[in-house]
Order: sequence, then C-alpha cells, then structure tokens
Amino acid sequence: MTNTKKAAKEDSSTAQVQKLAEQMRFRLKEAMAQRGDSEAFLHWLQTDNAKKA
Repeated sequence: MTNTKKAAKEDSSTAQVQKLAEQMRFRLKEAMAQRGDSEAFLHWLQTDNAKKA
C-alpha cells in the first residue's frame, strides 16, 4: 500500500471515530436533559447495552 492510500485510510478512520464520538455525546446530552446528570448516564448505558443484546 502506498503512503497516499495509507494516509487516506487513516483520515477516513479518524473521521469515522470523530463522527461516532459526536453521536455518543449528542445521545448522552439528550439523556442528561431528560433525566439529570448521573442517573441519565447510568440509564443511557443500560439501554444502550440492551439494544445490542
């Protein structure tokens, strides 16, 4: 693989990670607005795990 292709692939991966992190922050902010700080975080973790199971 050439350096150009490798750099493009790394940039794409970085962009994907940043997009996923932003989505997680948005979901957490929504939960915190609905339920309150720590309780929202725990609820968010519990419901997120339930969706994957």
